Amino acid sequence: MNLPAASPLPSPLGGDHGAGVTQYLQLASVLRHRIAHGELQPGQQLPTVAQLAADYKLARVTVRQAYGVLAREGLLTSQRGRGTFVAARPTACADPLLRNAINDPRARNIRFDILEQRRQQPLPEGLARGSATFPDYAFIRKIHVHDDEPFCLVEIHVASEIHALFPPDSEQHHKIAHLLEQHAADRMHKVQQTLTVAPADLLLAQYLHCSFATPIAHMERRVFDTQGRIALAGRFWYRGDRFVSDIEMPFATWANAGASLIPEALALP
Repeated sequence: MNLPAASPLPSPLGGDHGAGVTQYLQLASVLRHRIAHGELQPGQQLPTVAQLAADYKLARVTVRQAYGVLAREGLLTSQRGRGTFVAARPTACADPLLRNAINDPRARNIRFDILEQRRQQPLPEGLARGSATFPDYAFIRKIHVHDDEPFCLVEIHVASEIHALFPPDSEQHHKIAHLLEQHAADRMHKVQQTLTVAPADLLLAQYLHCSFATPIAHMERRVFDTQGRIALAGRFWYRGDRFVSDIEMPFATWANAGASLIPEALALP
């Protein structure tokens, strides 16, 4: 049995594009891509381990490991005596409750697992980037969990004098953005936000219960007060298969998006 010829797998895997990534993760990544883009349909049977190993000059253990990765992600299923089949197509947050958990600062259908909290911390230079800051910050690292599945690792720095306005232990029950809106909105001026995509490293894979090199949406957010100081700075790492950003805006705002870009994004070389 062969995979559809219209979009063959690289043979052999590797080369510059796969440098530093083991072959079984490369194979899993290629198959995941083809499932996500509909080239491999739910219910479609995949080649046997022996067939795929022979076709693409791979060790059988490499194919088994790749199939195992995708089975743990719920994308493949094996049936004794029948073979390996595509179980589902990965979709970004098909669950409307999960979309709400990600996009609504007031969302309550989230569990917050606090990993670490520290007080009177300086704001890292990587987040300050030369902007005015408060004397010190409260630092919070936590996992956002929906339906017992982690979807986001969060590291947030909140100016200590702003954090003091929040009810005790409220970060264990609410998003920090919601607390900021509830208790200090009149002191806030603007928000800067940057979104990039990168593969999960081993630490992120462990925190978010995903495979190494799974796509991760990395968001960096800075909230400035009316005096131009950074009141909140945070980093958010979302599982790519559980992330969607929902935004609606007037057409004129979208058409003139340049006016809304972070200043350094407008800088010319």
